[in-house]
Amino acid sequence: MPKVKKKRAPARKTKKKAQKTGLPGTVAALVSRYSTAAAAGVTVVAVLAAVLLWSGGYVGLLGERVSRFTDGVTVAAGFEINRITARGFEHVSEEELLAALGPVMGASIAHFDPYAAQARVEELGWVRSAAVSRLWPNTIHVSVREREPAAVWQLSGALHLIDQSGAVIRQIDAFEYSNLPLIVGAGAPGSASGMLKALRSEPALWGAASALIRVGDRRWNVRLNSGADVKFPEDGYEDAVHDLARLHAAYGLLDQKLEYIDLRDPNHLVYREIGAGEVAPAIERTR
Repeated sequence: MPKVKKKRAPARKTKKKAQKTGLPGTVAALVSRYSTAAAAGVTVVAVLAAVLLWSGGYVGLLGERVSRFTDGVTVAAGFEINRITARGFEHVSEEELLAALGPVMGASIAHFDPYAAQARVEELGWVRSAAVSRLWPNTIHVSVREREPAAVWQLSGALHLIDQSGAVIRQIDAFEYSNLPLIVGAGAPGSASGMLKALRSEPALWGAASALIRVGDRRWNVRLNSGADVKFPEDGYEDAVHDLARLHAAYGLLDQKLEYIDLRDPNHLVYREIGAGEVAPAIERTR
């Protein structure tokens, strides 16, 4: 009979196979662990390097170089500012506008900041509001609303032109804008807006007023061209202005030679003629 070869037990092969597969698993775990640690180390080194570069100013220098490069590219592509258009300018000079915009001619329009330019233009005394825009590929357009002169403010001997809101436009000479009322007193421009608006609503009073004098930083006296002072109340001066205009139309008060007109009483107007020994009888202000 032929001999039958005995087969080896498969358990030992399985054991050896398990040993062979177990060793690479351990190595993979170790590699993964050290890879994670190495990645963390690289991150820390990168952060430290970035901090050192930033503290040394190298990032800023790199940013400037990139900015100059992109400027050059956009200019070479035809996006170069070579034209400035303006609208609404009457008193602001060309030199003042260009100085506010800055050295933009020949620069890249892509890197022009219209909002920063708008803020600089609005710092000009004559400019009430402004809008600055980029018109691609090569134009900057500026549109403004200028202030309207309303009065001249006198402070410590210096004269300043102001608008109806009390904003100072510029310093002026003695004979400039002599047709406008003079405002006298510290802090007067900021409080003059309401009185100027009320006077302007009555042409007869606006034409007769030569100066607004702030009294005690709480109320106004209006000096007339005739030299008479009109004393207004602290509150309700708008009604007093309208009442004076109405009574002037009825009695011609502003045409008379008066020392003063007193409107501080809400019910009566009191006036005194020049050289008169007594105050004239009060006139009712009731409408």
